[in-house]
Amino acid sequence: MNIWILDDDEAMVSLLSRQSQKLNWNVQALHHPRQLPQALQEGQPDVLVLDQLLPEKHGLDVLASLQQAGRAFPVLILSALGAPSDRIAGLEAGADDYLSKPFHFRELQLRVERLLRNPYSSPQAERAPSLPSGTFQLANLRFEAGQHPRLISDERGVQRMSRGECALLYAFCRSQGAPLSRAQLLQATGSLVVPGQTRTIDVRVSRLRRVLRDLAGEELIQPERGMGYRLVADVKELPHGQPQDSPA
Repeated sequence: MNIWILDDDEAMVSLLSRQSQKLNWNVQALHHPRQLPQALQEGQPDVLVLDQLLPEKHGLDVLASLQQAGRAFPVLILSALGAPSDRIAGLEAGADDYLSKPFHFRELQLRVERLLRNPYSSPQAERAPSLPSGTFQLANLRFEAGQHPRLISDERGVQRMSRGECALLYAFCRSQGAPLSRAQLLQATGSLVVPGQTRTIDVRVSRLRRVLRDLAGEELIQPERGMGYRLVADVKELPHGQPQDSPA
């Protein structure tokens, strides 16, 4: 497994690299944000472990650049910024998971392995037949799942999606209007956290609701008291290969 770590703490990255060798992980260390675009020209990681406090460029800005480029791999933020507001900001920005420093290597291992096992997050699995993909019409939006997920509005243009957002919306589209519990939604995104111990999934759903509302002009996901959330828009799965007119 190819694990990239973008962190300017060279001593910590060296230690992580030595520990990772015992797991047969291939770790590539990057210590400056400007090294990432060049590395991505030659390949991509199975998981990117991303620090926030980087030289010249904040980690969330790096994440935003990856989002705009339509990244096809999960990102785990590993940061000394561990306040709830920092974790929420990271998840809202599209990170697939967030771990605060100091940390136990075993916890990092478990979180990375969960991201690797998630069939929607792993680039290798994206090439497998089980990859969740398809095109859906919901309200006045078109949702294209796949390697570069996006939402398309004829009036408001194209919105790129993170892997986590896409996994959530795919689960909602497949639910046929039935409420989905927080546990089901956490499972859909490959999260390790326990539903009763965190508001992580609420933060992720809130961000997805805002993206949909901004594009569609109406609320498409509603909370269900004591149950979770439900997609209230009519959903139609479009035939594979059906020609579509979309904004450039």
